[in-house]
Amino acid sequence: MRPDVLVGPSEWVVEQFGDKVAAELWTRVPEALSTAIDREVSGHPSTTQTAERVLANPRWPLPYEELVLFLGTLPGAEIISVPKSVYQLVVINGHVVVPWCYGQSARDSMRDAPVGRSFGRLARELLGRFGPPWRRSQAEFPLPLDAVDEREVAKICAAIARIEPTPEVVIAGFAGAPNLGLLRACLGEIKSTDNGSLNWSHIDDLPLPPPVIPRPRRMQFP
Repeated sequence: MRPDVLVGPSEWVVEQFGDKVAAELWTRVPEALSTAIDREVSGHPSTTQTAERVLANPRWPLPYEELVLFLGTLPGAEIISVPKSVYQLVVINGHVVVPWCYGQSARDSMRDAPVGRSFGRLARELLGRFGPPWRRSQAEFPLPLDAVDEREVAKICAAIARIEPTPEVVIAGFAGAPNLGLLRACLGEIKSTDNGSLNWSHIDDLPLPPPVIPRPRRMQFP
């Protein structure tokens, strides 16, 4: 573990989620993201380039699913889902946790990742509705036309809009690679700058779960 990563939850996480949830969130978020990558690699053998594209795809369903599985049982958690949709989110103590693959190297820090540049339709819509005031950047990648994605995003955002009080957006960012697994995991909050662009107001690097060591196969004797 890198020396700059705290063993226990930061003051910011405790402040945002409360004492009871913070310690669990600190370890469960990276466990969920690591599990998502492991499931993708073991369940869908493919070329490295194909797997890298899957991990970076904002509609890749496994991070959403695993965050719900790992966090949905915590005190104060509420699961938001849409039938037949890849999207399912968990809202905990007034915060909706949104996964985002921001890089594929352990050297990549989420602090250096341009906010919004590779966000998918869901993250952009959530920030537009529930995040700080901001204006679109010309540096953002244009989103492809996708009627199904637009419909799913509209439905899940409408469900979140019915929550009182309106939740804030927290990004569960991660860097990962098919042949290396989860390389970094973070929790971050976004703020609006004076000129209306988005920036990180806070980021915590989370401790990575220990690597899974395959058990040696037993020898079979006649």
